[in-house]
Amino acid sequence: MDVNEDLIKKITTKASIPIVFRKYINDWPLCRWDPQKWSSIFGNTKLPFRCLRKDFVSDEPCWERRCREKIMTFESFLETINTSREWMYFDYKYINKWIKSDSELWKEISWKQFGYPDKGAPDTTLWIGSKGCHTPAHQDTYGYNIVAQVYGRKRWILFPPETGGLKPTRVPYEESSVYSELNFYCPVDLDRFTGLTGARVVELSEGDALLVPRGWWHYVQNLDPLNISLNIWLPHEKDNSTQISEALIKLLIAQICKDLPPETSKLLVNPNEDDISDTPLAVLFLQLDTVVKSYLDKKRKSRRMKRQKTCEDNTQETDVEEFDLNSLLNKLSYLEVVPAVSSSDLIELIRSNIKEFVVKEKTPDEDETEGATSSLCLTKAVIDAFSQSNVVDMVKQNLFAKLGYNS
Repeated sequence: MDVNEDLIKKITTKASIPIVFRKYINDWPLCRWDPQKWSSIFGNTKLPFRCLRKDFVSDEPCWERRCREKIMTFESFLETINTSREWMYFDYKYINKWIKSDSELWKEISWKQFGYPDKGAPDTTLWIGSKGCHTPAHQDTYGYNIVAQVYGRKRWILFPPETGGLKPTRVPYEESSVYSELNFYCPVDLDRFTGLTGARVVELSEGDALLVPRGWWHYVQNLDPLNISLNIWLPHEKDNSTQISEALIKLLIAQICKDLPPETSKLLVNPNEDDISDTPLAVLFLQLDTVVKSYLDKKRKSRRMKRQKTCEDNTQETDVEEFDLNSLLNKLSYLEVVPAVSSSDLIELIRSNIKEFVVKEKTPDEDETEGATSSLCLTKAVIDAFSQSNVVDMVKQNLFAKLGYNS
């Protein structure tokens, strides 16, 4: 079957389950670069890596606030990855902030193969890490995600958006990220995972790509000493509404942080949100006003178009091509649905992590309680209660009503 970019784009926009594109990007020159080539790309540029002990055991995830930052060149990073007792992660960094536009890396990045010819290096984030480094389980509230694995292996554990038992929280706060309170790396208590269902697990190698549909929970961990991947977030039609939800939650958290001691308010947010308590209230309301107007304008335009279609005398045939993912999976050998795993298999996977990184049975040390959010108890509970989707949706509906919009 001939594959065209429009078909691949349709898969990325329509699929509601994670899809693996096996060796789909094998022809990218990036997938053939060795560590020395990558070292030449970065040269003497100093890169900030967040670092944490590999044997870190905790009843909470390894929040960013618990990590220390180490500045080093890519070459220095390579020299330490096999001997360091810490994992190191240069993560979630936009290419255009770290790489010059005349760089070979910049020129090689294109998402045309996935149906997005206008997307390139400026839209792309870079993830470089050592074995054991990971991103805590979370779901992105905006868009959908395409990941390109260009060096090493990376494991993804994914759950559907509606999965229960993941203990969602907005603390630490980061716009567009809802975290899980479960520690998938080296937890103290594996019993917390008993009965957790719906997991899907996949390992990506260089040349593989992964589609993460909107709202899917994911925990991501590097399996090799050196791991490099790229990704792009693409907008979803529901983002307009979600932006209002995020603006309301940001208002709440910003106001709470303003009246708390700095050491407490810092525990409520991720480091990239440290300036939230300094943001003037007028600015926060202006952000809310902007996204509300954008959303309502689009809703009104949509309603006018529907009325126009209703008034048309001639009935037109619907020109909508059915999207049959199963048929495409049978025809395109490189497409795979990420396989499901049982609750017991998931627990064994996490147990193997503990066996690999924790050499002996241990309980959290005093330094491992620093940066924990459990001490926030009531404050955290209030934020999470107000941030629940059913509460925020009710506030949005009341807000629209007060503004004179009837959906």
